[in-house]
Amino acid sequence: MTDTDTGTRPGKTLVAPSRKLEWSAPIRWLKLGWQDYKNAPRLSIEYGLFFAVGGLVLTVLIMLFGDKILLFSLGGLFILLGPLFAFGLYDVSRQLQKGETPTLRHSIGQIRSSAPNQWVFAVVVIVVALVWMRAATIITIFYPDDPEPALEELLTFFAIGTGAGAFFAGLVFGISAFSLPMMVDRNVDAITASLTSLSAVLNNTGVAIFWGFLIVLLVTLGFATLYLGLILVLPLIGYATFHGYRDTIPRQTV
Repeated sequence: MTDTDTGTRPGKTLVAPSRKLEWSAPIRWLKLGWQDYKNAPRLSIEYGLFFAVGGLVLTVLIMLFGDKILLFSLGGLFILLGPLFAFGLYDVSRQLQKGETPTLRHSIGQIRSSAPNQWVFAVVVIVVALVWMRAATIITIFYPDDPEPALEELLTFFAIGTGAGAFFAGLVFGISAFSLPMMVDRNVDAITASLTSLSAVLNNTGVAIFWGFLIVLLVTLGFATLYLGLILVLPLIGYATFHGYRDTIPRQTV
């Protein structure tokens, strides 16, 4: 396929162009992700166990302590460390696409080499989360003072809250949807990867919403099985995300 076919141009740019996707693309990504899982079962289970045990430990700590500061600290730690290990999943798919046999040693090496960019990205996400929390606090001023507020006032409050939440959730999803595997595959900086990811999501809004829905559905199923399902679900999502990135952002554009 040529640059004309993909609507891209050669040369390095701050924001790499993206393809226009069909609605069925996320289903194809999951199928490819499942193939990767079957082709690297041991590594997949090891990563899945890490996420499942980590989620279980976090839940137990929350139940035991429930302190807001502790919750925020643990949540921040998960945001910082979780994507680092997701880098290992992207590397497994990358090795398989090259016809290589994936190894934990290679994946850990990729995690280490990608760490600086990943820390930058994680800090950006935490800053967005802090702004989101602050916005949520400010929005409470719109809650009616009347003990028995009118339906119109309640609808206005919930509309404002929902709109703000959707904006911040969409922003986080937009900058993270394809940026992390792009950092692994092309060794680009976090800003370039994040802007490219956001541009690709905006170019495929409907498909991105469908993909986000599938992620939420799969993760919910994983939690519903007392975290056991996460052993399958999270590596599958990681592999599918890598294939989604490869499908959406043509390799020759950066």
